[in-house]
Amino acid sequence: MFVSARASATTLTITRSFGTTVATAMVDGDGLYIIGNINEENASARNVNTTRSAKQTNYTQIFRTTIAVSGTEKASELYGGPDLPYLRAKKATEHALDIERAFWFGEKASDTSGTNSLPRRGTGGILEFIESGNSYVQNQGGVLTAPDFNTFLREGFTYGDSTKTLFSGGYVLQSVSEIARGQIQMRPIEKSYGMKISEWVTPFGSINIVHHSLFVEDYAGYAFLLDMQCFKYRYMNDRDTKLRTNIQAPDVDGQIDEYITECGLQRMQGPKHALLKGVTA
Repeated sequence: MFVSARASATTLTITRSFGTTVATAMVDGDGLYIIGNINEENASARNVNTTRSAKQTNYTQIFRTTIAVSGTEKASELYGGPDLPYLRAKKATEHALDIERAFWFGEKASDTSGTNSLPRRGTGGILEFIESGNSYVQNQGGVLTAPDFNTFLREGFTYGDSTKTLFSGGYVLQSVSEIARGQIQMRPIEKSYGMKISEWVTPFGSINIVHHSLFVEDYAGYAFLLDMQCFKYRYMNDRDTKLRTNIQAPDVDGQIDEYITECGLQRMQGPKHALLKGVTA
């Protein structure tokens, strides 16, 4: 077909047989494949059509983790060494886990219902972004079969990079291991995102598979196929993670430290990602 004019916002003027194909009536639901544009000799420049990205927003969230030891505890000689350095290391891990859980499962929110009526904001995570956006979501509702997983990969690789990362719970990983028996390769020594990864080259694209330790219980049947170029860690100026020491009141017989971070997750291009959920053993 040849589109000769745009009569209105919903009407096109077309020649149904432009070439050797015989003109055929269309029906509802027929797809259209745009080949390109065709122009007359010595014609003027074409109209300019510009695509603009839709504005996406998210909040930064304030994360705080407190460490406290009494004056007596701080002065004691303990079998395992001083308690404060140990607690700082332990609480640093807990602080990082709080942030990561928010990046996966948090929902974008802001309210002023606190004691001082000041804003309290939550950063939106990946699950919220995928389920509320234009991403492909496959609710398996049972055992994952090879045809079902191929459908998921076909849809998940429709847009974006040809290499994506699959963050997977145990049930999904168990099924994928059976489906791809002998085809998954472990990358020796190398770690990405702080986790060991496996690689599987499929006809749709390459998948970096990560068994995520946070995907347990209700999330063991979840897997996120992500184009990692579309996510960025964002923080307020001078508000990236830091350890504040000795923040206790002057009359406290002890020491209080605190990890504090004000950060959020930048999320882009929903159609480049996919979610598989509801997989059972």
